Amino acid sequence: MDASIIRNIKDFQLLFNQMSESCFKTCVSTFLSRDVSTDEAECVEKCSGKQINANHKIMEIFMEVQPVIVRKKMEEFQKAQATLEAAKNEQNPQNTT
Repeated sequence: MDASIIRNIKDFQLLFNQMSESCFKTCVSTFLSRDVSTDEAECVEKCSGKQINANHKIMEIFMEVQPVIVRKKMEEFQKAQATLEAAKNEQNPQNTT
């Protein structure tokens, strides 16, 4: 299996486990019954729905912002590289081509 697929599966499992734990802590208040009460079921549904919607919104924003961040980092890297090249050429002017 491809490493990126494995990483995506692990990321999804981590997110799912965090959401499940958070909603469980929020919604389950008693262990007096084996059955899930109507209130608990509604709470879990609302809790998980909110977290899924929030995650989608965060990913949407991330997908918009990430290319800008990458472009800025590349520009900074290119400037730093040009500065180093200029400094190198100043130290060794006979090696310029």
